[in-house]
Amino acid sequence: MKKVVLLRIDDRLLHGQVVVSWIHFLKVNEVIITDDEYARDEFMCQLIEASAPENIAVQVLTVYDTVSYLMGEDEGSRILILCKNIETVKNLVEKVEIDTINLGGLGAAQGRKRFHNSIHLSDEEINILKDIARKNVNVEVKMLPKDKAVVINGN
Repeated sequence: MKKVVLLRIDDRLLHGQVVVSWIHFLKVNEVIITDDEYARDEFMCQLIEASAPENIAVQVLTVYDTVSYLMGEDEGSRILILCKNIETVKNLVEKVEIDTINLGGLGAAQGRKRFHNSIHLSDEEINILKDIARKNVNVEVKMLPKDKAVVINGN
């Protein structure tokens, strides 16, 4: 199985903080955007792939294709997975081993309330994250690598 160093939930996906801070800090060589809708949109795939640094491989995949890809042989990969919603993460965690989930940006929306800084969550989303944490997955809120993590535990 390929090595996932971090799964980040951020509705902005591949943007400045990720490109400038996280990719360098984590020393990743691959970024996977896991999003069923975007994976089927050729324009969005091209746009996302064009925004990546030259030395970083970027793929936009469905949940199913992400799982299949991760099950492949590890050839020294260090993968950052980016998802824009918690439901996608829930589906991934049920199928592949993820050590750490990072919440980096979830904007305000109907049914959500401010959880921490720019993280807005619904009660259902909080419960999903707590369920994931109970499976021995580190779930944290951390905008930048240097920031102190706010841990979401299963309690």
